[in-house]
Amino acid sequence: MKKQLLLVAVLCTAAFISNAQTDKGNTMIGGSIGYGKNELKPANTTNYGASESTFFNVVPRVGHFFSKNLAIGLGIGYNETKNVSDQFFTIGNTPIVTTSIQRNKSFNVGPFVRYYLDITDKFKFFGQANFDVAFGKINQSLSGTGNFDYQSVVSKSTTYNASINPGFAFFPAKKWAVEFSFPLLAYSKQNSKGDDDNQNVTAYKSNSFTFGLNTFLPNLGFNFHF
Repeated sequence: MKKQLLLVAVLCTAAFISNAQTDKGNTMIGGSIGYGKNELKPANTTNYGASESTFFNVVPRVGHFFSKNLAIGLGIGYNETKNVSDQFFTIGNTPIVTTSIQRNKSFNVGPFVRYYLDITDKFKFFGQANFDVAFGKINQSLSGTGNFDYQSVVSKSTTYNASINPGFAFFPAKKWAVEFSFPLLAYSKQNSKGDDDNQNVTAYKSNSFTFGLNTFLPNLGFNFHF
């Protein structure tokens, strides 16, 4: 009987320890990092050009558990995207080659809400909703062959983002978590206009919406729970 009571006590203690990371009153601090790349390489480059897109982001976060498994916090991040495309065409009998490069760098800040579901002692599933505003600059340059007046422009952008990202958290130690999350649903609204030195840049507004779990764009995260 004593051995059985001791076993129950040990199991209860282990369960408490494994779930203590996401109990009410706890705090987590950490963040995530993401990277992605898309390439297009046509078979016949004499008629069509190649393109390449890359993105990188890093988002430090701090959150507090206001109830068991429910955390609310704030994230401050940096995002960078780069799009490069080549075009090959002819004017008369003269071949023209142009290269367009667009770089978008921005800093964003906004709250997040995360809820965990226990799977095992060391694994948890979570869903996270993010809301943020990003302020950045877009640099676009065009260069190429021929006697053309290729120009570069710079514009300022303000972007409003909302997204839902599911993921898994692995706790290799009592206070540490390694996480993988993936984009599921995202909405973005961007306003762009020329900066002080580029008043002639056309202002524009854009909206984007995506839905679908994309495991090719993962985010790797690390959190310390205390």
